[in-house]
Amino acid sequence: MPRKLSLQNRILILVTTVTILLMSVIVWFDSYSLQKSVEETYVSQLDGMTIAINGRYEESHSMQDVQQIFDYIQYKNANVLKLTLYGQEEIYASTDREIVGQASPPDLLTRIHNADNETLISHIRNDADGIPKDLLTAPLKEDGVTIGAIELLVNTSESADLIRDRVRFIIGVGLAIAVLLLITLAYIIRRLLIRPLLKIREAAITVKKGSTYKEIPLDSSHEINEVASAFNEMVYNLEGRIKELQLAQKQLVESEKMVALGNLVAGVSHEINTPIGIGVTAASYMDEKSRAFQTLFQDSKMKRTDLEDYLRTVRETTGMIQTNLFRASELIRSFKQVAVDRSIETKRSFGIKEYIQEVLISLKPNLKKTKHEVTVSGDDGIILFSDPGAISQIITNLIMNSIIHAFGPEEEGRISIHIFAQYTDLVLHYSDNGKGMSESVVEQIFNPFFTTNRGGGGTGLGMHIVYNLATQSLNGTIRCESTLGSGTHFIIQFPMMSEG
Repeated sequence: MPRKLSLQNRILILVTTVTILLMSVIVWFDSYSLQKSVEETYVSQLDGMTIAINGRYEESHSMQDVQQIFDYIQYKNANVLKLTLYGQEEIYASTDREIVGQASPPDLLTRIHNADNETLISHIRNDADGIPKDLLTAPLKEDGVTIGAIELLVNTSESADLIRDRVRFIIGVGLAIAVLLLITLAYIIRRLLIRPLLKIREAAITVKKGSTYKEIPLDSSHEINEVASAFNEMVYNLEGRIKELQLAQKQLVESEKMVALGNLVAGVSHEINTPIGIGVTAASYMDEKSRAFQTLFQDSKMKRTDLEDYLRTVRETTGMIQTNLFRASELIRSFKQVAVDRSIETKRSFGIKEYIQEVLISLKPNLKKTKHEVTVSGDDGIILFSDPGAISQIITNLIMNSIIHAFGPEEEGRISIHIFAQYTDLVLHYSDNGKGMSESVVEQIFNPFFTTNRGGGGTGLGMHIVYNLATQSLNGTIRCESTLGSGTHFIIQFPMMSEG
């Protein structure tokens, strides 16, 4: 793409163009005026000659006197190339003796008459000798009646040189003035317009980069100062609104985290009810059997078979109670660890694969409602020193995102989590075989408040929280790869030993 001209260059080009046009007009007008002045001089000279010849001719009617006047004029004025006196039928006198007595041009008097007896002027510029000439023709009168014409052929080289020198002088002075004007104008534009605009541009770049903003000084023209002042106010208002948005976003994120924790509590509480309920039922049943056995013993009616039945019932019931209490204990332990990790955000050492399994146990109430299969693969011996709460929330949000967006209600989806060590980093691959996403959705997946499930209650903060946790809490990176119909794949990489 061709680079556009700067404002300063555009102004200078415009001023240069206008200056050249004005200079052209001035040169043309001055040349035209000087040419007219020269012509008027020649006409005046011819008029003087005509008056003198008319007077002499009327006194003597002698062509010899006229011839002497012609020769004298040519002698005194080297620019006079030829003087000729035309009669109505023939040439009466001329500095060129060879044409005296020849016939006059037949239409000469007619042309003079059509010109209202004014002096006729014609310019000869392309003659064989290359000398510029002017041909002037004036009427010869006697008692107010035109009886002939006087023709003056004059060399205009001096006047042409004068006009050319005058044009060169005007152009030289004009160019000098134009250059000085452009230099002055460029300096003024640079100082009063371009520099203030560059300061505003630098301030805009500072705001764009998020650096500390320095207020634009108001030391330029009134108009630029108004723009700078408006820009300063805009930045301060923008900073205030950004802080408000950041605070609101932080509150929304915390709210989202608490909602997720609340859902976890509700799910785990519901899940714990089942094993505890079975344990209570089994304990009540064993209590009932114990009372019946005690009655048989007190009434001395107990038989061997009764003892065997009672012992079998105790063994089965206590086994059932122990199994369900262990299941409830495991759920509570997993929930307690995950909930505490999410709440206090403290770094500690832990086995990553085992911890992901605990997160999946806490998500069991949500997964039980679906037909999806979740698998975890990777090295069992990878130990991290990091923020387990961040990892817990990342896994939870990714799985819930898959459940809500990737699969339909009756689909049997597959979700896989694979971990491996790469030098000093842990790489976590999360993928599902769901519907996938278009390129435009992938590009916006981590943007705050972006959701494709707005009508279903989505806030658009889940994946934004995942991005912040991966890049800030874990000091790592995350990227998403997906195509429509081919599932979604997240690659998360972060240090195994976090600082601090």
